[in-house]
Amino acid sequence: MIATRPLRAVLLAGALLLALAARADAAPTHYVTMSDGASIALNVEVPAHCTAQSPCPTYFEMSGYESGSDEGKTPVGHVADATGLPLPLQTGTREAHAKYFDDRYVTVLASLRGTGCSSGEFDVFSWRSALDGREVIDEWIAQQPWSNGDVAIFGHSYSGLTGMMVASTRPEHLRAVSASGLFGDVYRDIVYPGGVTNYGFPLLWAGIVRPVYDVGGGTAGGLIPPEDTSSQCAANQAGRSRTVLEDPLIQGLDDTDSEWYRARSLVTYVERIEVPVHVTAAYQDEQTGGRGPTNVFDHLPQDVARRLVLVNGEHGTQTEQHVVKDRVAWLDYWLLGRERADLGLETGEIDLATVFGPTESSRVLLGYQGEGRVVGEIASDGFPLGQTEFTDAYVTAGGKLTFGTPSAGTATWANGSRRQSYAHLAGSNTGGELTSPTGPDEVELSMRFDEPTAIAGPITANLFVASSAPDTELFVQLIDRAPDGSMLYLNRGLLRASHRAIDESQSQFTGDGRIYRPWRPHTERALVTPGEVVDYLIDVFPVGHVFLPGHELVVKVHAPPLDDNDYAYVQKTLPGVNTLHFGPQTPSRLMLPVVDMDQVRGFEPPADPCAYTAMRCVRGAAR
Repeated sequence: MIATRPLRAVLLAGALLLALAARADAAPTHYVTMSDGASIALNVEVPAHCTAQSPCPTYFEMSGYESGSDEGKTPVGHVADATGLPLPLQTGTREAHAKYFDDRYVTVLASLRGTGCSSGEFDVFSWRSALDGREVIDEWIAQQPWSNGDVAIFGHSYSGLTGMMVASTRPEHLRAVSASGLFGDVYRDIVYPGGVTNYGFPLLWAGIVRPVYDVGGGTAGGLIPPEDTSSQCAANQAGRSRTVLEDPLIQGLDDTDSEWYRARSLVTYVERIEVPVHVTAAYQDEQTGGRGPTNVFDHLPQDVARRLVLVNGEHGTQTEQHVVKDRVAWLDYWLLGRERADLGLETGEIDLATVFGPTESSRVLLGYQGEGRVVGEIASDGFPLGQTEFTDAYVTAGGKLTFGTPSAGTATWANGSRRQSYAHLAGSNTGGELTSPTGPDEVELSMRFDEPTAIAGPITANLFVASSAPDTELFVQLIDRAPDGSMLYLNRGLLRASHRAIDESQSQFTGDGRIYRPWRPHTERALVTPGEVVDYLIDVFPVGHVFLPGHELVVKVHAPPLDDNDYAYVQKTLPGVNTLHFGPQTPSRLMLPVVDMDQVRGFEPPADPCAYTAMRCVRGAAR
């Protein structure tokens, strides 16, 4: 964490200098005073046809990036246009999201208090900031002459998390929500998944990414004339504050759960939401992770319309045409009463009431090939998918998995090596991985498929393990290995042994009574007796995938890697020797969400095992 401070200072200074050269029309257009006196900066665009005589619905998005000062690109983006330089952080909120709605909605972008040109105290994911969103919606937007009183919330990542918090405050004029790139539980989903320390993206975001977007986008952009808005932005800087002890860089140092995490977690609040909610997620999201979105979906109230769209890919995959069309159609259905739309299916426009009308609906996009062509999809009635048959694949002799009766045995690995490493920033197909060949510091298990087999949904691993150390960390990777040796990485799960306790009253269960998402208190550590065999239930992040004939499901068990996507795991246990026990008396196994291939629509087997866009794939030696 200390090493990032000089880098942060350089990035912030560079962003500020670049922003000062940006176009003048990037400034906020309005400032709205909150009930406690804080001033919130807004950037508003009103289509010409939205008047007092023909008022329109409103699209609302709020974050701590550049939103309230953004008329299209970030200030850095305008510098890039003017200079031709390949600068980062070019795309602003309006260009990325609001452009899909600005011909029929008034689009209102807001900067969180204490960020950009807004005054007040910044506190990440705070309830006070969420209340600001409610006040903007009910006390300002709904009172404007161009407003028909109907508001939709939209957001991705930071603005998606903020939007869901705002929706939880129950604005009177809110009608629907669409959010993507979420995590539901700050502790369990991203900072300490399974109790394992992740000092990667959470610290990168809190210490560098968010401040750069905030200062280089919001604040600097808002200080550019015209005078009537830039002077207010400058004045608001004097009204900003920060409680240092509430900073996530400080709070994140504690590896047990606390009220600080719970007060900033969506799962604490989203059961309050009273309007239809659309949640979108990428299984291999390198930033916000694969656990959180379905966790949020599970905690939404059962009596509101809710839809879940899952796709293979990374954080940015949620801009693919099929996903965006689904999200746009959702808001148009609930706010404009639009009856038909093209969701990217080969059938063209469909009756939206049949898709969005039921209380629960879900859609799994199995992957993308070139030009955004989806490989196949599954439509269902929620999560887990209604068609799922949870099937146990047991560990058996010879490093194999079987759907049949397992034989007994053991497999041992040296635990503690951090050699397995993959950096998302290097590119999904860049470089090899030391984890590809099996070594003494991992156990490899595999199962070959003779016919196409689909799995779509949550996965758990029950591993009966004895460790020579009083605490250990378990990392489980799921991989599709093609006949040529190419390895497509599907997802992973992890657990620190001393954090193994489960509270079943807060866990999620399958229809047949099995836990598919264990909830762990994470409030105290319970060491294990060296040599004792313990049944560890590991939450493996959801997967949606079809194994082709001749392909293998490969499961690798080892210590958490040094670098995993954008996550960086910090070892807090002693090295040791771990032994996996399997057989009828110690049934180590995976619970797989198998779906009949008849339920997979439009499936086209890819010819290239590494064809899926944005998924990590290491090519085999045979190619």
